[in-house]
Amino acid sequence: MASFTTYLSWRWNFFVNLPLGVLGILLVLRFISDQRVEERRALDWAGSALASAGMASLLWGLERVAHPGDTLHMTVGLIATGIVLGSLAIRHLRTTPYPLLDLSAFKVQTFAIATLSAGTYARMAINAMPFLLPLLFQVGFNLDPVEAGMLILAYFLGNLGMKTVTTPTLRRFGFRQVLVVNGLVASFSIFACALISPQTPHALIVLLMLIAGLSRSMQFTALATISFADVPPEQRSSASTLSNMLFQVAMLLGVAVGAATLNLSLSFRGVTFWPCLTSASLLSPSAGSGSQLHCGS
Repeated sequence: MASFTTYLSWRWNFFVNLPLGVLGILLVLRFISDQRVEERRALDWAGSALASAGMASLLWGLERVAHPGDTLHMTVGLIATGIVLGSLAIRHLRTTPYPLLDLSAFKVQTFAIATLSAGTYARMAINAMPFLLPLLFQVGFNLDPVEAGMLILAYFLGNLGMKTVTTPTLRRFGFRQVLVVNGLVASFSIFACALISPQTPHALIVLLMLIAGLSRSMQFTALATISFADVPPEQRSSASTLSNMLFQVAMLLGVAVGAATLNLSLSFRGVTFWPCLTSASLLSPSAGSGSQLHCGS
């Protein structure tokens, strides 16, 4: 991604998803059976409108938190609108005979914990990392996009490498022990990122990124698997949609909280930071120049 951004254009980052999306569709058609419910019901138009509008407003508002240059009243208004519409959607879904989404899946304890409570907190913390790490490496360490991208690559290589041993590990130690121990490893790897500096050997940073990526992958896979372990077949369709919705909310919450905390911390120190984080300063080939550090000094 960093190479595309540096030598081509940031728009090429999106084209990378095309072959991956096609591959995903082919794999689904090949390995996922086509199971359908025989009974057909009318579409819940009211539930669809409320849930869609509420989710769109909430996600848009949370995304704007990461851009302090945006008007505050519009950001707050979008988040408030999302909460109000979401509350109305929940009320409607709980009372209508044939709801768009069956909220009874939350009565399954494993699903509720892995998606709505503990799962959301874990995803918030872990999903803030891909947002904060490039800022740390490019702005804090004054690395160019390629150098920073190579360090981030180690993070996602760990994420990918863990997939080969996730299933045997879960079978050997069980979900409870894996989630607790791996959760601690993930927490310490996030904390350790606060201890590194530009003088830290890159080999040590790469090792830390690998550990963080490994723990991220294990935690997400274990949470996703246990989410549906006890969900009956008739609830899986709604449960899958609810799980994906909560994942998106948790991801943006992590970015929003990380951005707000970073901006608040810098404002206490009298540092003007965000005007420097434009596409020109972060994505151009000259982003590794010392001008980035002058913005935050």
